[in-house]
Amino acid sequence: MDAVDIRSRFEAVGVVRLPGAFAAEQATAMRKAIWRHAELQAGLRPGDPASWAGSPVLNWQGVRRDPALRPLADNQSVRDALDVIFGAGGWQRPRVGAQILFSLPEAGPWVLPDAWHMDCGFEHATWPVRSVKLFAFFGEVGPRGGGTLLLPGTHRLVDRYRAGLPAPAGAGQQNWRPFMRHHPWLARLLDGGGRPDHGRDLVGEAGEIDGVPVQIVELTGSPGDVVVAHLHVFHSRSPNTGPVPRLMLGKEIRRAGET
Repeated sequence: MDAVDIRSRFEAVGVVRLPGAFAAEQATAMRKAIWRHAELQAGLRPGDPASWAGSPVLNWQGVRRDPALRPLADNQSVRDALDVIFGAGGWQRPRVGAQILFSLPEAGPWVLPDAWHMDCGFEHATWPVRSVKLFAFFGEVGPRGGGTLLLPGTHRLVDRYRAGLPAPAGAGQQNWRPFMRHHPWLARLLDGGGRPDHGRDLVGEAGEIDGVPVQIVELTGSPGDVVVAHLHVFHSRSPNTGPVPRLMLGKEIRRAGET
């Protein structure tokens, strides 16, 4: 994507995909670091589903700063996209470390989650962009494979919604839920798990709320892919009912001068 495409798409839907944003060698190093830690901590081994039994809870503190997980913003296509979104030199280079988005396969059925949220509150305006979140694939993630669910377009609705609040509202379900309930198209997602197909039919569906196009997108991708999302884009974790663990990283990038 060129700069014009990135800018127009980000403004319109708040989500930009960068296929092959980092090299296969870097993805391989990430996988080795994660699996090495998972085996030392809980005996989990890649390609050995029997070792995944019991779905142990892993503590990733010891691996977050592994050199293999070096900042994704070191990659040229990611830097170029951030320069378009924030302006050249307008964003902070992040420290080493990332959110480990690792989830083991679980028994089905796949059920649409209801934990929609932002990684922030309603205190700040949508524009200028205060921060974005990078979602990076270092393993293959297919449909129903635990990929994060996004609601592109909701960043535009957040600004309208916050303008009607009597006072700035922070983070937390007590504030995110009313946003999701403020329009029928969004509200039904909170109850989607009760549908005959557990809400799977809603994934990929597009709609329009007060003239703003919205959609339910499941993040799938291949090692090296990166998705950039405005922090006001609502999202949710989703079940992994696929055959392999989900292997992704999350990383927030902030505007220069933001703390």
